[in-house]
Amino acid sequence: MPTSVKTVYVVSHTHWDREWYQDYQGFRTRLVYMIDELLETMETNPDYRYFLMDGQTIVLDDYLDIRPERREQLTRFIREGRIGVGPWYVMPDEFLVSGESLIRNLQAGFRASRELGVEPVKSGYVTDIFGHNSQFPQLLRGFGIDNAVLFRGFYGDGDPSEIEWEGADGSRLLGLKLDEDRAYGDFYFFLRWPYVDRDFDYDVPELIERAKAMLDYKGKRATTDIVMGMDGVDHIEIEPRLPWMLQTLNEAEELKDVKFIHATLEQYLEALRGKTGELALYRGEQRSHGYNGINNWVLVNVLSSRVHLKQLNQQCELLLEKWAEPWAAFASLEGRAYPRSFLDKAWQFLLQNHPHDSICGCSIDQVHRDMIYRFDQSRLIAEHMIREQLLYVANHIDPSGFGAGSDLLVVFNPVQDSREGIVVAEAELPHDGAGGLRGIGLGGSFLQLRDPDGSLVDCQVVEIAKNKVRRIRKYRDIPGAETVDRLLLAFKGQIPPFGYAAYTLEKVVIPGPRSGEYGMPELVQPRRLPGTMKVNPTTWNNGRIEMHIRDNGTVCLNDLQTGRVYDSLLLFEDEADIGEGWNYVAPPNNPIFHSAGCRAVISTVADGPFVSIACVEISLTVPAGIAPDDSRRLDEKAELAIRTYLELRKDDPVLRCRTLVQNTARNHRLKLLFPTGLLTDDYYASTPFDLVKRAIRKPDYSAYLETAPGDAPYNGFVALKDDKAGLALYAKGLYEMSMREDAARTAALTLFRSTNKEVLTDGGDGGQLLRELTFEYAIRPFDAESSPLPSLWGEREQFAAGLKSVTVRKDDVRYESLQQRKRSLPADHAYVRVDNAAVRVSALQQAENASPGAYVIRVYNASESAETAILSFDRPIAKAEAVTLDEQPIPDFTGLSKASDEAIRLQLDAKRIQTIRLSLKGPYPH
Repeated sequence: MPTSVKTVYVVSHTHWDREWYQDYQGFRTRLVYMIDELLETMETNPDYRYFLMDGQTIVLDDYLDIRPERREQLTRFIREGRIGVGPWYVMPDEFLVSGESLIRNLQAGFRASRELGVEPVKSGYVTDIFGHNSQFPQLLRGFGIDNAVLFRGFYGDGDPSEIEWEGADGSRLLGLKLDEDRAYGDFYFFLRWPYVDRDFDYDVPELIERAKAMLDYKGKRATTDIVMGMDGVDHIEIEPRLPWMLQTLNEAEELKDVKFIHATLEQYLEALRGKTGELALYRGEQRSHGYNGINNWVLVNVLSSRVHLKQLNQQCELLLEKWAEPWAAFASLEGRAYPRSFLDKAWQFLLQNHPHDSICGCSIDQVHRDMIYRFDQSRLIAEHMIREQLLYVANHIDPSGFGAGSDLLVVFNPVQDSREGIVVAEAELPHDGAGGLRGIGLGGSFLQLRDPDGSLVDCQVVEIAKNKVRRIRKYRDIPGAETVDRLLLAFKGQIPPFGYAAYTLEKVVIPGPRSGEYGMPELVQPRRLPGTMKVNPTTWNNGRIEMHIRDNGTVCLNDLQTGRVYDSLLLFEDEADIGEGWNYVAPPNNPIFHSAGCRAVISTVADGPFVSIACVEISLTVPAGIAPDDSRRLDEKAELAIRTYLELRKDDPVLRCRTLVQNTARNHRLKLLFPTGLLTDDYYASTPFDLVKRAIRKPDYSAYLETAPGDAPYNGFVALKDDKAGLALYAKGLYEMSMREDAARTAALTLFRSTNKEVLTDGGDGGQLLRELTFEYAIRPFDAESSPLPSLWGEREQFAAGLKSVTVRKDDVRYESLQQRKRSLPADHAYVRVDNAAVRVSALQQAENASPGAYVIRVYNASESAETAILSFDRPIAKAEAVTLDEQPIPDFTGLSKASDEAIRLQLDAKRIQTIRLSLKGPYPH
């Protein structure tokens, strides 16, 4: 037995997956019983001193919802420091949620802890997360946390127990690296678990021998003479006899040189901080596959399990981060009350889907059905707030400058980059007695669109849906409906950053001959819009890129700026998958199918001078499923009907794609391939608050316990480039990609996995995704010199967030609430401007616990060098100060200065995230 370990700090806890192999209500029942026993034990035995509530506060809500009568008792133990809570609301996955979601999760955990009268546990407690992102150290530092409890994502062959971890911006943490076998349950597995079959009837001599084995094991990994022993594991109840167990060990002659202390995590950290010397330094993201260890796996293929959950999650994140919160702030600047309670509730529903076994899609089907409800509630709240906010702005635009009888089409931009060029927006026109919008001709009608200056704007009708119902309700009136025509319009325009632009929209009726007359009536000359981007039936040229669709449905893109050609893009690849929610597993016999031999049906959906949309339809024949013994794919075939819409906009280098797959096959994985032909050894992928550079060549994992499939996380942006040119891929709600080491440097995006295996069940069809699935992504060739990657990352943000529009009547305002003001807003307006595309805005919202007029804006430097940005607002700034992610002042921050009465200058080091609290000058609601 080594003699290096002098003190063992025993931290009692339970790792509580809120839902996983049981549904939420099943786990909650066990949680209630567990906490009941904990409270009763603490009440009757003061020697049972401490318990850690798994780093999350949601378990307290779940418990008190059933046991409200025990609130005072539970709160008392928390305030006495005997039960540690926080810092998280839920323990999240780090790659499948946005950086803002991670911040809001910590904010919610801090808020809940403080409402109980305590500070949260100041530890980055992520004991069972499938790898760690590169900005995690900075996020924790932003909440005053200097350490993290880590497990997966490391090599795992006797890694040291104490490490130093440096994030992308240089922030460093003390890492408590849990061991590769017993992880967050070492004390439990060494000393408690061997007695499960003996009804926990502990044999003292054996207990002492097992303690000696634990000290030997941990002593080989410790860098100091103190260690932490974790008394707990997944969903495990407490051991009420723990005080006796520790006393027994402390009285044992064989262990006389070692002290066992029942402690809090903070007590262990306090003792450890003064003892650590020079530690092994780990940098950046930590997602190494496990060399050894029973559970030391990063389980990378959760990135594509039940992909619909990932898509719904990003949809909700975008609605809240890019729309509901910023436009709540902008509307409040114009007099509308800020809807904090509504937005907090939408975030609560969303965060409840972020635990790793939930968002990762590796639980039983009931769990994932429950998630759909929460996503729906989050989305519905956000969408309703957005609608109210946008209508509030649109309804209060000054109508005096517009023509009589005009409807107003107001287009909104949620990001910091001005939308210039072709604007695509949805409009609504009354379907009245004139028959709605009809073809130009006698008895027909046409559109006139005017910009904020009153000038006529050329406009292409891309789509039209007639006779649609629009619900209307004025305040204090019963609801009603009217019939409208919904149009998708394309026109040249400019929508200001974080702003809007209003256009007048008129339907001009062309009369036919009067009864009894023969001749042409006097006509208003229609504004005709001829033109096409089509070169031939399968080729289009928009002035920036030329797209040719080949017979098999793949696409050849010619970048007219660089002259670089990218061929055979949009090739589909299908292979078998006998894995489950965690892992892609190929059977021994796994024929792989490609769409290269398909025969495509190519059609033109829209053709005009501003927008062209082509449709490519293929039928990909694949095996219908897997043999009962999982050894091979079936001989029986299924047809995957795949339909892809390809949208080009005039002078726009982005090819927008939407693929619909009718999935009729089981147990398979479908990928989308992009052979880039770029000779480079590295690629870039976006993760929360970072653009990570990764090597294309993979490490040799042949001797590892966890075989590495080559897949890696990203959250919507992938790019490769050489000295002259590059290709970027933008995606919505897709998170798994791989970069192949072939000569073509092929980027592969996983669309979905179909699996039937579920943890601790007989399996089911929920994970097979037997339905129509829709995927949105874009292809962006670029000039390597003139298009820096951070600006492309911002372009992807614009692609994902999109534009929104509302059509309102100029002379018949339908107020749906009492929140009204004078109709004096300008026809177009920007609320915030940022002059540096490398400095990205990630949040703009009302400050916490602040008076009206106090807001926070959070930015991050997406580049690899220091940057300076001017943030300009549309009104004077009364006060601006740098604050932490916890919104606490940073008194010594030197990177913030005044640029003018309406602007601040911000200096940011590379990869730095910074929050600024602002007080802006009125008006504000009373």
